[in-house]
Amino acid sequence: MGLLVLLLGLVFASMYIYIEENYEQINVPVPQFGGSDPADIIHDFQRGLTAYHDITLDKCYVIELNTTIVMPPRNLWELLVNVKKGTYLPQTYIIQEEMIATEHVSDMEQLGSFIYRLCSGKETYRLKRRSARRRISRREVGNCHRIRHFENTFVVETVICKKS
Repeated sequence: MGLLVLLLGLVFASMYIYIEENYEQINVPVPQFGGSDPADIIHDFQRGLTAYHDITLDKCYVIELNTTIVMPPRNLWELLVNVKKGTYLPQTYIIQEEMIATEHVSDMEQLGSFIYRLCSGKETYRLKRRSARRRISRREVGNCHRIRHFENTFVVETVICKKS
């Protein structure tokens, strides 16, 4: 199943929700107003993993699925149906996740078939969440890339930084 979503002028993305296979795919194109990189995102609920393919860098990043902000496929589908009907409007705030790239992933098959298809042939790294209180210093800003995407009733801005 696929559904096209326009969200508050921030993100124009296509979302594919696979309820039976228990995964979601989000395609975030080049934003009209800058501030974010185009990306493909997979949430694999079976394996408990999220993969981000930063199209600008042509690199993949993998992290444990954040179930506190990412809705399962059936719940997300129901939310998007209500948004499309106009019975519910998403919130206008952004949640920011800060992550840092850690080790290189060499065994891609351990990530499952959905993420393997997304990241095969690309440099792939594990991600680690930064503590919520740490802020990105000016020196680090050049080593970070932002991906804005719709995950729930709000927008999530994922900031991925290279390890210093």
